[in-house]
Amino acid sequence: MTRSRSVTRSNPAMRLTDEQIAAEATRRLAWDAAVPPNTLQVKVSHGRITLLGVLQHNQQRAAALEDVSRLFGVTGVADHATIKAT
Repeated sequence: MTRSRSVTRSNPAMRLTDEQIAAEATRRLAWDAAVPPNTLQVKVSHGRITLLGVLQHNQQRAAALEDVSRLFGVTGVADHATIKAT
């Protein structure tokens, strides 16, 4: 299942680069104990984050989305992670 969340930020003068957003998103995911290490790949284009990978539980997906959706400079999040059927 793919979910998207759009967030609009108002000040383009304070915009971060896609590389900066990707680095911070990756760092936050790495620090979240609810998200297994090295399970998600982060791609950023024009401030929009795309999460790719395979997770075990919907709670992991929810934690990952919360981690990255509130980052400064993020204009939206596309969730392309899948839940592994066990």
